Amino acid sequence: MEVDQEQDYRRAMGAFATGVTVVSAARGDGALAGITVNSLTSVSLRPRLLLWCLGDQSERYDLFATAEHWGVTVLGADDEALARRFARAETEAIAPEEAARFDAAPVLRGGVAHFACRTFERRQAGDHLMIIGEVTACRSGPGDGLTYFRSRYGRADALESGSK
Repeated sequence: MEVDQEQDYRRAMGAFATGVTVVSAARGDGALAGITVNSLTSVSLRPRLLLWCLGDQSERYDLFATAEHWGVTVLGADDEALARRFARAETEAIAPEEAARFDAAPVLRGGVAHFACRTFERRQAGDHLMIIGEVTACRSGPGDGLTYFRSRYGRADALESGSK
């Protein structure tokens, strides 16, 4: 693929606004790590499945490609610093006081929603690994969500009940 086509594709996909999440998992020694993900999508209600994509060249590939249990934290509108932090491998570590156990998965203490997942399927697609997780538990709370649109962070304001 030519560079111009790759850039055109990136720009076009950047016009699709997404939410921003941090996927977290435990290493073999118990240390927790996170990675910023905006490719999260629902797959199925029965069973409850979601998927996210992990780049083959990610420095955290070995951890997340093999994790059997992992958590997803949907970031709040004020969590841009967390999104930027976990986008870099050198700042992937999650301190014990920053995390909580949710079902069998680690999640960040903040955020507007959490999912605990068990790996259901892994499927290679191009230069990414699609990781499909069975949701073993989920919860949501109040607050506005962090968004990503045209390479910039923004916010999705919660609509009040009954507003137009």
